[in-house]
Amino acid sequence: MNQGDTAPKKQSPAWTTSPRVADHIIQGVMIFASVFLAFWLNDYRLAVGERRATQAAVEAVAREVATNLAILERWAPYHRDMSEAVMARLAAGPGAPAEFRPSDFMDERGIFREILTHDSWEVLRQTEVRLDLDTRLAVNRIFRQQEYVDHAIRQTVDFLDTREVLDAERAEENHLIFYRLVTDLYYQQVALKENYRRLLASLEAS
Repeated sequence: MNQGDTAPKKQSPAWTTSPRVADHIIQGVMIFASVFLAFWLNDYRLAVGERRATQAAVEAVAREVATNLAILERWAPYHRDMSEAVMARLAAGPGAPAEFRPSDFMDERGIFREILTHDSWEVLRQTEVRLDLDTRLAVNRIFRQQEYVDHAIRQTVDFLDTREVLDAERAEENHLIFYRLVTDLYYQQVALKENYRRLLASLEAS
């Protein structure tokens, strides 16, 4: 053999894939892609549903709080005037309230003839509603505070339903009790109105 001759180079083995294997690979990729897309679409639909449910819940709270605020705007001045009228009767001097007549201090509306609702509070408890913690706490505080107003109304109505209010010997005592109840109701409403406004401003800004 001549020195100039070179040894033949080894050929690298060619990697070949049969059409059947290639089909299996393509089908596997397509199945994986379709499963991934299905999960993505499902997550997307859930996210969209949660956003819509959350937005609807916030709007429901805002509407309800605005309605309750309008109710208190009508009734708080009425209860303020009622409180002042009872105090004027008590300030007239010893023995001035000869008898206690609730009708002297209120008109045909009675104590309270509208309802402060809290339906949107229940909506917030649905699992698909995703409110931030601060907003959820603020809404919870508002409706908890609303319960104090409801309680003050019930206390006043329960007092007026007792037989003792007709006892002439308890006239001064009944005036004092009624004054305390109505005054407490009024200031509860004033505080709730202010917090209603703050919550509405917060919801509008969010």
